Amino acid sequence: MSADQSIVLLVEDEPLIRLVVSELLEDAGFKVVEAANAAEALVLLEAGLPVSVLLTDVDMPTGCNGFELAHRVHRSWPGIEILLMSGRQWPSQGDLPPGAAFLAKPCPNEAIVSHVISAVERTKRLSHVAQNPRPSVEEPAKILPFPKTA
Repeated sequence: MSADQSIVLLVEDEPLIRLVVSELLEDAGFKVVEAANAAEALVLLEAGLPVSVLLTDVDMPTGCNGFELAHRVHRSWPGIEILLMSGRQWPSQGDLPPGAAFLAKPCPNEAIVSHVISAVERTKRLSHVAQNPRPSVEEPAKILPFPKTA
């Protein structure tokens, strides 16, 4: 499936994980822009990078964490779909903005690609709806658990 070069902003502080996920998404046809932390991600967004999907880790050593970044992006760039991942921290009530999804690490590669594809498709539908407005209801946040592998 072609991703029509939709841009995924990948925010991950671990360089090796960032590299693997970036290659995985590029192989699926996405254009991936990488950021090592929330501050880098916000600079890119504020510069006008046309992002379709934010895929961010929750745990970051400095600055705001992925939950805080997700809420800032949701407020300032409501058209961006948000996916969060963590192997250490499970979201509490209110951690995820409306419509965001949480993927527990380790997450199968196919699941990551599948969720990014779905997020891009939602972005395209929402941009179509924006051109033909109707009343809408915000989707609740989703938590998608995956079993830990040994």
